[in-house]
Amino acid sequence: MAGAATLSGCGILQSRHEVGECVKTRPSLGGTEITSAECPAGSGFDTSSLGDPVYRISEVLEIDGHCQRGGSIGGIELKHEPDDAVYCLDPAGV
Repeated sequence: MAGAATLSGCGILQSRHEVGECVKTRPSLGGTEITSAECPAGSGFDTSSLGDPVYRISEVLEIDGHCQRGGSIGGIELKHEPDDAVYCLDPAGV
């Protein structure tokens, strides 16, 4: 599933990821990179993804939003300024 392209306030074409999409994150000099990834085929805990986890986007919020955490173990909130969004990420295999 690919992200939707949007125009930012300064006119730069950006890609915003969508709810249900699986992604990987990686630290970089400019913050955290987020890239589309293949969703795991099965459900349950997959030990092979411990070093390189795959997350499923559960919510996409405006840049000043905060994720509602209702018991998701291992979930993270990722403020991604290049997309002007906050991504609520849950482990994809759980």
